[in-house]
Amino acid sequence: MRRVLMITYYFLPVVYAQSIRVFNFARSLTNYNWSTSILTLNHNFFPYLKDFTFSEKIKESGIKVYAVNLFKPFSKISTLNFPNTYKEFLSGASALILKFFGLPEPEQIWKARAIKFGEKILREDNFNVIIAFAPPLSNIQIGAHLSKKFKIPLIIDYSFTTNLEKHQSKEKKLLRNGSLIIADNRKIKDKLLQNHLFLDYNSVKIIPTGVNFSEFNSNEYDVKAENLVLTLALGKITVKKIKPILIALHQISRRDEFFKKSLILNLIGIPTRDVVNLILKLQLKENVKIFLNLQREAYIKLLRSSNFLIYIDEFDTVNIPYDYIGARKPYVAIINGQNNHRYIIGDYKNSLIADLNDPNSIVSAFEKAFDIFKNHKKISLVINEENYDINNIIISLVRELENFTYD
Repeated sequence: MRRVLMITYYFLPVVYAQSIRVFNFARSLTNYNWSTSILTLNHNFFPYLKDFTFSEKIKESGIKVYAVNLFKPFSKISTLNFPNTYKEFLSGASALILKFFGLPEPEQIWKARAIKFGEKILREDNFNVIIAFAPPLSNIQIGAHLSKKFKIPLIIDYSFTTNLEKHQSKEKKLLRNGSLIIADNRKIKDKLLQNHLFLDYNSVKIIPTGVNFSEFNSNEYDVKAENLVLTLALGKITVKKIKPILIALHQISRRDEFFKKSLILNLIGIPTRDVVNLILKLQLKENVKIFLNLQREAYIKLLRSSNFLIYIDEFDTVNIPYDYIGARKPYVAIINGQNNHRYIIGDYKNSLIADLNDPNSIVSAFEKAFDIFKNHKKISLVINEENYDINNIIISLVRELENFTYD
């Protein structure tokens, strides 16, 4: 049995950033004679979307999960003692305390303790490969330290490039020391090649997060004909991301009473106080439903029961666009620059595309969605499921891992 150590700042039950990508890779690799250990941070004290139904799946998978505790040098979340919701307490207070001391995100504490804990793990077991999932940059720094000290190949996996712009010089040095760079999608690959000119096109391999289509195949989710149901999933819902959408819906609602009565906007994520205030100001309170800490089954049901899914230019949770594919629902895609439509994950040809820089185009896209709804039209999606099926994607990852093993 070969072994891989995965390093990720976010992991389940936190449903944010690359946590589900890491889990899907780790669970699927067991079918190819790879045993996975995961080094992560215990996020019990921080307010993130969480789904504790994943604990059972982790137990069944046999994945070893080691979590750095901010208040102890070492801790372990075993597969038998996965955290549950009743142990979550004072999360908001803990975040405020750390912010007061200048640590709104405890990356520096995490990095130092994860390195120490990672050394302990690598002394106890022999590992063939280390995969560091970015961002944050600290994950790569931890992986690079462990790779150098224990002479283990390092794979750097990118599911976002946000928050890394200010660290390009540090990132460049780390990338040079990596054995392989993986990107979740074409947009990330292009961004890496643009930021680091020493990389050539073949330096970065694209391996998508993928979809487990069996999760989405139930036929019990029926859309109610009397409502136009729009759904946007995000980890953190900020004014910057949601304001153009709310303003467009508000403008249409003011001049079309039927639209106002028909509209339901599902927001899956944690909104800021400013978002809630904006919803009230625009008189959309009766139209907006906010869902926190949805279990996976309920989350999928919400996607499947929507008429349109709102696709934005930058998701903060990597599995969301792939979940959209699994739901097989058309998009209202709001993209920063019309040329960026080629980066849409899924069927962009049949999407209703708007430019973030043109508010009128956003209004027009939602009006088209409403016209399709009220006239009982349908958009036929064209998606090559083989390209996104996790069972096919994992084979690509296995092939890359096998390059670093020697029998």
